[in-house]
Amino acid sequence: MKNDSIRGQRKIRFTLFSIASLTLLAGTLGATHAFGTTKNTASHTAQQGTQPKHLARRAATSVAHTPLKVYYAGSMTQVMEQAIGPQFDKMTGDTYQGKGMGSVALAQMMRNGLGQPDVFISAAPSVNTSLLMGKTNHNLETWYITLAKDQLVIAYNPTSRYAKDLRLAAAHRLPWYSVLEQKGFRLGRTDPTIDPKGVMTVEMLQLAERFYHNKTLSSRIIGSALNPKQIFPEEALLAQLKTGQVDAAVAFLHEAKEWHVPYITLPNAINLGDPAESAFYHNATWTQKGKTSHAEPIVFTISIPTNAKHKAAAIAFVNDLLSGPANKILLREGFTAMPHTAYGLRSAIPTVLQKDLTPTKGSVHA
Repeated sequence: MKNDSIRGQRKIRFTLFSIASLTLLAGTLGATHAFGTTKNTASHTAQQGTQPKHLARRAATSVAHTPLKVYYAGSMTQVMEQAIGPQFDKMTGDTYQGKGMGSVALAQMMRNGLGQPDVFISAAPSVNTSLLMGKTNHNLETWYITLAKDQLVIAYNPTSRYAKDLRLAAAHRLPWYSVLEQKGFRLGRTDPTIDPKGVMTVEMLQLAERFYHNKTLSSRIIGSALNPKQIFPEEALLAQLKTGQVDAAVAFLHEAKEWHVPYITLPNAINLGDPAESAFYHNATWTQKGKTSHAEPIVFTISIPTNAKHKAAAIAFVNDLLSGPANKILLREGFTAMPHTAYGLRSAIPTVLQKDLTPTKGSVHA
């Protein structure tokens, strides 16, 4: 999603090819960092009892346990806290400090001076462009890089009293929406005012109405966009689902796989996971504080805020997520790979991250 009001913002696109060949960046950053492409995941490396050479060098040169603050979309809590964060600590000697919440809520904390992360991972590019970039946002960010794609699914509790129908829907033998609109069905979702996935849920249902030619589908399933009976904090949604407090939840595909729960896939025309359907997605909208945005394919982004305190460690962390062992963890956990494209000011992107970024036609160099 991108807010129509920021469509005129200057942007730079650079396609990020392999970072595997990047050498370490030293000098003004005061430390050495490098994360290259590897055939082994972090867990496999740990099992072998050795470290990749580039991570070992980071550990050897790291300032004693540099604290790295990472704000990330709450849907990534499990993969960040149980896999990527611990791996980064072990391989570098730094101290990962993660915080997962709705991306909008995190960005608002940054705007209000209530948080100062070294790395920010968002569940939607519009969070970067509308809340953190530009003079009106005090240039809290000047660039971001696309990290991975995802799609929406309906994750469900296999012990729900609606489990039989949910299984039929998962097998595409029963319309998924006919199950969710049954009397007494409890659906869980996130707050669209503070979390991109909450907005995506509302937009997905708008698209479903068009796709199925059913004008009342959304209202029968959620009532209203801000129905408090269905809204839960992003970081609490899994617990609500697994304990049976809700029968199903709108989730990202990577969440359903991480949670090890069954799920219903949705048509590409409405799951927000297919760039080829961008024109159709554009029909769905969300309006907040007088600004209207249009639905776009789901893309997670990563950036280093302008006021990051530990930029050397931040560069290493971002590099790892783009092309190192952490990237392989993301893909293993259900994210979908995509070309890593940078938007914003080229001159502000750390050299080690932009070295192989190639401008595309129509880019504005700055």
